[in-house]
Amino acid sequence: MRNGGTSNAAIATTLSGPSKKSYRSLVTIVITASCAFLLCRQTKTLELYTTDALLDANIGIGRFTTDPSSTDSSSTSSLSLVGAQHRLEGEDEADYIIRKSYLHSYAHILPCDNSTIEKNCLLKTQQYFNPTTEQERSSLPSVPWWFQTLLRDIVRNGAYGFWHHFGTTDPAIHFCSIEKVGTTEWRKVFCDLNAEDCPNNEGSYPPQCVSRLVGRRCAFMTKKPLPNDAPHAVFLRDPLERLLSAFLDKCVKPSVRRNERHCEPNEVFNPDAKGDPKALPLTTNIEENGKQLFAAYLDTMPLKWNVHFVPQALMCDLYRTIDSKYAFVGDMGKEFMMDLERMATQFGGRLATQLDKSFGYVEGVKAKKFNNTGKQNSHATHAPEKVAKYYTAATVRKGLEYLSIDYVTLGLKVPEWARQMLRDETV
Repeated sequence: MRNGGTSNAAIATTLSGPSKKSYRSLVTIVITASCAFLLCRQTKTLELYTTDALLDANIGIGRFTTDPSSTDSSSTSSLSLVGAQHRLEGEDEADYIIRKSYLHSYAHILPCDNSTIEKNCLLKTQQYFNPTTEQERSSLPSVPWWFQTLLRDIVRNGAYGFWHHFGTTDPAIHFCSIEKVGTTEWRKVFCDLNAEDCPNNEGSYPPQCVSRLVGRRCAFMTKKPLPNDAPHAVFLRDPLERLLSAFLDKCVKPSVRRNERHCEPNEVFNPDAKGDPKALPLTTNIEENGKQLFAAYLDTMPLKWNVHFVPQALMCDLYRTIDSKYAFVGDMGKEFMMDLERMATQFGGRLATQLDKSFGYVEGVKAKKFNNTGKQNSHATHAPEKVAKYYTAATVRKGLEYLSIDYVTLGLKVPEWARQMLRDETV
């Protein structure tokens, strides 16, 4: 990975003429304004990336995934630290970016015992990186600024909300629901499975059936007790595709930005949400250029992490539990229809009927369809078909950096189109 290969300047050099000049000016304005609103008030330091020298020092003192209160030197990252600052033999750029980014950032998440779950575990790391004394601060490992802001935001942006945990009793199953991994359709599946929990009494629902999510009066979590051995299931999605899908859903249409306010920081992308109808987004001059707008978003996104863009591995404790707890892991990719059929077969009960109702997988398998959308298709962004329109080699690098934990801990593969995009730039 080039040090700073995804920087604002690098993106600007891909432009030409007036467009190049305006984009450079825009980036300066965006970063300056956003920092004034957010970062400068909430973080004491801003380090873009760890240098090779600092990485060497961190390796030497065993910082990676080691509990500072523990004397057990065996608690180290499973990812090779050898040559972390250099490409390994036969390692392509995508894998190198992931490995180096992970070791600089997510590998510093402190271990927790099995009784410490989700939010409390990440709080431990957040507190570690926000010590109260100067002596403690001076001994901290250097980590990317975006990792610091992720630790700051994830404990309060909804990543640990109850709505990520679905459950039903016929068949008995726990399901981890992740934003931009078919959540709208999965909610329908579990609401139908739990219909008896919340009967519609002439349009009036009992209090326990109001999900507190606007317009979604259904029980995607059963009120009946689940067996202690009820299995866990989850569907995952390629991180780069999911990142683009979230952007297409939350950031492309100004009306959606204004109404939902999920394209954060709003100070950059939706200033009129504060009540000034004349306020224009700082990205006004590049709204019609998909690649520039996406690049501007990835430059500023970590100033305030929105739940739709948080790595999948941090949802439902997946980075710690996917191997030990999950009986079923599906892929929301080209094999989506086949994986739905596999899930229906594995768990049985009424699941097959409801899966087919929402996703139409029976016909999908017969017709060998490769789509990963719901049957109604009303909320789909069709991100797989749009990667060439929005991604560049620079934004691929940035996406791989931010989401490296998904590839490392969830065992996901970098799509060939992304690898090829990086290769083509170097030819």
